[in-house]
Amino acid sequence: MLVQVALIVFGLCGTLALVVDVGLMRLTQAQLQTAADSAAVEGLRKRDITIQNAAGQTVLDPYASDCLRRAAANRMVRWTFDDDFDVAAGSGGYQLGAGPVLQTDAGVTSVHALKSMTIPAVPTYKPDLQMNQENVVYGDMVSGRFCYTEDPQPAEGGGYEVQDIVCTEPQRGSGSYARADFNPNDVSPAPPNGLSECPGVDEELPNPWPTPGTGSLTTVDDAAFLVRLRRSNEFSDGISRGIPGVASTGPSLPLLYGGASNIANTDADAYSPRRDGLTVRATAIADARPAMQVGLPQGTALGVTPFVLVDTYVGALTTTAAVVTVDPTRGAMCAGTTCVAATPVIGRFVDALTDATRRRWAAVASVGATLTAASPLACAAIGARTGYAPVYSVLTGGATRVIGFSRIAMTQDPARPADPCAKVLVRSASLVAPANASVALTGGIPTTATTTAVEIRELFEKHQVASGRINYAPVLAPVLAR
Repeated sequence: MLVQVALIVFGLCGTLALVVDVGLMRLTQAQLQTAADSAAVEGLRKRDITIQNAAGQTVLDPYASDCLRRAAANRMVRWTFDDDFDVAAGSGGYQLGAGPVLQTDAGVTSVHALKSMTIPAVPTYKPDLQMNQENVVYGDMVSGRFCYTEDPQPAEGGGYEVQDIVCTEPQRGSGSYARADFNPNDVSPAPPNGLSECPGVDEELPNPWPTPGTGSLTTVDDAAFLVRLRRSNEFSDGISRGIPGVASTGPSLPLLYGGASNIANTDADAYSPRRDGLTVRATAIADARPAMQVGLPQGTALGVTPFVLVDTYVGALTTTAAVVTVDPTRGAMCAGTTCVAATPVIGRFVDALTDATRRRWAAVASVGATLTAASPLACAAIGARTGYAPVYSVLTGGATRVIGFSRIAMTQDPARPADPCAKVLVRSASLVAPANASVALTGGIPTTATTTAVEIRELFEKHQVASGRINYAPVLAPVLAR
């Protein structure tokens, strides 16, 4: 009987070791992953954030945007593990963090027996993402291009060679951080004169911010943002951890019950979980996609406009002003200086600008919405408007639906200042909306009994600017892709 009890206890100890050590590892990984997911979305959401230059103008400067978005991602991680969102005050009474920090000594002999454990003053790991503005491939935050892959192998650490093609381009990653689904950009925006590097996360920002920085963030090679959080020994040099400004890591998780197991271990081993602990990593990638739905304008946040434009016209617009004229009796918009019945219509107003609820605006604020009728209006009420203009297209089956949104600025035509119906339109580049735009679609695509699969496929092809489709410079929104 005693022999049976001893065997059962021995088996229970092994089970307990698995429950404690593997459970602690899974809990820590989940906490790291939560922070990484939020930081990746935040870093991409603010990719095209603007600043004010010395002349008081709001400008899009790539270096400033890159600095500010990386700082925002850093703060997002710190806020994830702060109970009162006051970083300066510390974490308050709660020890929130990415897993516990348990310090153990080496023990004795080659099996590291008789280890002693101490708990530091801050018993949880508080990640502090490094800016990595030079976009080093193994950094905490990396800007690049994302693409889905059908490769069943792990996306990272699969030994992808430099000559491999990733996301239709030569692989720019290297070593164990080369991925099959993400290609880092090998260039990054450079600072302007008077600014050698990004200000620290907690430093006061220069006012005004010196401009111009060089480079760009608006190409496909910066359409995704990767964030890594890790607890490992990979950057440990015995004195300090991490590479300042590039990468950081927390202490690995020591084995508790598993430390007394028969896991093979010698001093010559390159890595041993009994000696070196468990490595825990979390990686998240956010990708920029054409927005599926936008909101109503709220304060300074841009939103859907009360006018819609046809895709063929928007696709031909440039960033220079295009002259248009509004016909108030029909609510129609025409290219050029006249808008009569015989003039081709390039858009329309869907609201008379007298309804405080802006119900008709909301009716065209989703991809797939059927275009509502034009609304007569007084041109004097239009004024200047900048927002996310719904772009519509006539599908093969004859339905006219909203396929996406483009950032459009409408102002008075300086050549016709006395005519309130005389306007100019400027289309912005395809930028990530910092707010009020989403890739989620509340309620789904509105369909009828006559809606076909071909029509829905065509709708999404136009929305996603598939090959051969009109590029309407879509408003982008971040989505967690990995």
